Amino acid sequence: MKCSSVLYYCLVSICVLFINSSCSNSSLGRETLNMNTDWAFYRGDIKDGYATELADSNWIPVVLPHIMQLEKKHCGGNSIYDGIGWYRRYFKLPRKYADKRVVVSFEGVMTNCEVYLNGKKITEHHGGYMGFVADLTGQIKWNENNVLAIRVSAEPDPLTPPGKPQDKMDFYYYSGIYRDVRMIVTDKIYITDPLQEDLVAGGGQFVTFPEVTQDKARIHLSTHIRNITDTEESLIVRSVLKDSTGCVVAEEEASVKLGGLSDQTVVQDLTVECPALWHPYSPSLYLLQTQLLSGSSVLDQVEQHIGIRTISYTAKDGFFINGEKLYLRGANRHQAYPNVGDAASNSMQERDVIDLKRGGYNAVRAAHYPQDPAFLEACDKYGLLVVECIPGWQFYNPDSIFIKRLYQVGRQMIRRDRNHPSVVLWETALNESRYPVSLAKEIYELAHAEYPGDQMYTAGDYFGHAEMEPYYDVFYKQVSKFPKDGDVMSNYPEDFLSIKPLFTREWGDGVGEKPRVSLKESEEEQMRQCRSRIEQLNGKGYFDWCMLDANPTMGGHFVWSYNDYARGSQDETMYSGVVDMNRYPKFSYYMLQSMRDPAISQAGLYDGPMVFIASYNASADFASSTTDITVFSNCEEVRLYRNDRLIGTQTRAERTPLYRSIVEKGGSPMFVFNAGGYEAGTLKAEALIGGKVVATHQVMTAEKPDHLEIDIKTNGITPIADGSDMIPVYVKVCDKNGSLVADSQQEISFRVSGEGSLIGDTIRRIGINPQQAEGGIAFAFVRTTKNAGKIIVEALADGLVSGKAEIETIPSDESFLSDGEHLPFTGGEEDHVVVKPSSWQKRILEKPRLKIQSVRVDSSQREYPASNIIDNDDATWWIANDDKCPQVITLVLDRVTYVSASRILFQKDSSSYKHKVETSKDGERWEVLYERECTGWEFKPMTVDREIKYFRVIISGVSEGRAGLGEISLY
Repeated sequence: MKCSSVLYYCLVSICVLFINSSCSNSSLGRETLNMNTDWAFYRGDIKDGYATELADSNWIPVVLPHIMQLEKKHCGGNSIYDGIGWYRRYFKLPRKYADKRVVVSFEGVMTNCEVYLNGKKITEHHGGYMGFVADLTGQIKWNENNVLAIRVSAEPDPLTPPGKPQDKMDFYYYSGIYRDVRMIVTDKIYITDPLQEDLVAGGGQFVTFPEVTQDKARIHLSTHIRNITDTEESLIVRSVLKDSTGCVVAEEEASVKLGGLSDQTVVQDLTVECPALWHPYSPSLYLLQTQLLSGSSVLDQVEQHIGIRTISYTAKDGFFINGEKLYLRGANRHQAYPNVGDAASNSMQERDVIDLKRGGYNAVRAAHYPQDPAFLEACDKYGLLVVECIPGWQFYNPDSIFIKRLYQVGRQMIRRDRNHPSVVLWETALNESRYPVSLAKEIYELAHAEYPGDQMYTAGDYFGHAEMEPYYDVFYKQVSKFPKDGDVMSNYPEDFLSIKPLFTREWGDGVGEKPRVSLKESEEEQMRQCRSRIEQLNGKGYFDWCMLDANPTMGGHFVWSYNDYARGSQDETMYSGVVDMNRYPKFSYYMLQSMRDPAISQAGLYDGPMVFIASYNASADFASSTTDITVFSNCEEVRLYRNDRLIGTQTRAERTPLYRSIVEKGGSPMFVFNAGGYEAGTLKAEALIGGKVVATHQVMTAEKPDHLEIDIKTNGITPIADGSDMIPVYVKVCDKNGSLVADSQQEISFRVSGEGSLIGDTIRRIGINPQQAEGGIAFAFVRTTKNAGKIIVEALADGLVSGKAEIETIPSDESFLSDGEHLPFTGGEEDHVVVKPSSWQKRILEKPRLKIQSVRVDSSQREYPASNIIDNDDATWWIANDDKCPQVITLVLDRVTYVSASRILFQKDSSSYKHKVETSKDGERWEVLYERECTGWEFKPMTVDREIKYFRVIISGVSEGRAGLGEISLY
């Protein structure tokens, strides 16, 4: 069939579908009931929390997604709740469901849980990043009250991946039933859930594309069905594919006999003529509907959006989609938000994808765990490629239970997400961890078994052994000395090798002029982060990042990170994001946005050309407002004006020699203007293509604070009145002209009325209402009610004109599981709250550092001198001049001094250092303080508690490369 005949086929198919559907039962055989509302919660453990007769009227009324304790925005240093919690949900079901299968689908419960129905244990689950199914069939009391109870543990568990204690983690696990919960009612002959079955490359529906061209695509469907009755049944499996207009483009029926108490996989092929191929810049989706029929009765129906595409990787050129090379510019994303942790609504997942796309990214690394199904659905919808990761971070436990659970989550991750066109790479390595070759081999083999064919690609650090080389299809950190030492981590200035496709999975943090910056800092500090990162893109970064755009075989890279986040291992928030925790952009957001192609626009998301002035024009003290005013743009020419006078014009061609590697990879240079001096007023930039202005941006010098402006950020997503949707609200401190006063720390109060409520409104402990602005901005979440209508948000501050904004919510189109009978839940949000004391490490780090008189080393490289060890800058290094160990580093104080603690930061956070620390009063008699092996990540203070003058570190072994230090501090 020719492509010109597709419209005729579409019309014929619609008629056939209408005839078929008119003969079918109007019921689709499957009911899905939203269970996110009407829950009760108890913080802490309670004896027999599952008992039906338990008095629970003093429990806290909550909705899902839910974190077991709302936290401060900046809650680092292992300060969050990590205990036990109980959830209860009452419900009634009519007897008409008595011959049905009834299950509850949990998308995510952190970390371990036990599920009870009417006092009886139904199932348990380990791991918070993958969902599971609790089967209630045969356990329900019809037309009577039922109580579902879930005991959730957020306690440390070394047997459940990632497994690492939270106080040593770079991020938080958080807690609670933090993703959606649904009840699903089907016939007892049904299409299965891949998370409930245990079938390799099976369960549910598996969609692959054996043939994909511009002219034709063949879609291969494997649909797993199960019969839990005693009776054999003659069935029809009908699959229908619709395009974005609702036109039926392909359909297929298969007849099957399914015996009692048996299961079967039904295989079908659909052919699509002239398919609309899925691509990040044209994410065409089809709706696949599959019905299971007995005669004219629809026993079950499932539907999903799929994208037709094919992918491949080469060592020379990187990534290809539909036969076309595509350079990946990506970011790492953590799923956490202020105050609510990981417990964010589906709309927040979607907003993140929209902001990533608008930020110039075509890919995201879902670090370091499988993320919300709603996030992946949004990636499919808007065209964001995904690297999906098994849960792991600098930890391996050889216990057989840990390994079993690791394999299980790896299999389930693939089974859950294999049909997403956005997922193009599966990270099967435990991130930055050392583990046996056998583990790498087994995960590789199970991944390819779960997704047979040539469309499964695994990725890993290739970390620790040359023998691991066969077990990753794509490499990260592929650098020198392969296969001499079997390790890619080194600090040797050798050429890179190209033996497998290469991607840099993390870059931009830890080194450079300014790797991390808070919005509370000045415009000049924000620009320092931008300068660091554009130099790194241009090839002058950390050796571990493989030179990024300057590497000719680089297939793409992922900046660390998209968003700021709190972490257990450190007290300070991780300010490495291009947006802050609230998702408000920093200057670096626009710097990386300028790397997108100006010729590509996506309707409803962005127009290709962009320009942004990286300055507040705030002060003569800042080069960013005077002699180095930077403009980001992806256009051919930029003009900059101050108060309507032309400062200068620069072209892409003349700036390219400074950023040649970036431009050759399709990115853009920075445009830097010297205004000669400072003048308050308006900076205006114009970006031109072909001599025409295609984008403009202007900033005005902020005057004194005058009023508050409220930005209810929807990203075009209309809030749903489902009782659990979330709306992000920003309050900006503005001057009389509407310019943001970026250095304001004004205290701001919120008032929310109508069909919404402020999350954390009454809790002074977490500082939401009132709160202090950061970078002139306050932030909060508003939650919708179940009633559609108007939400009014007001913001107030002393001495400023208040702000007010409104938004309308719309009714939900979902069905809800009705609440059962119970007394009202009257508990308060702060009942049994746990406030952890400030850590000893935090108290130490708040002390002033002792002044070091001198430092001595055995050897050093000229560009990495010993003085870097004591310059109070973690991002500057000393590196030994040769491979020899031991290497001795000696710090000398000006006199004998009492030292309470020390802090040692080794150079590479993923390398291991064997070392001994000794102290002395006279430099002759030495006393051992401790001896240990650790990675460069473990840089918390250690107790000294003695009088010393000399502090000596003896590095006796390094897992790879040469000995190196970032900083030694004494307190």
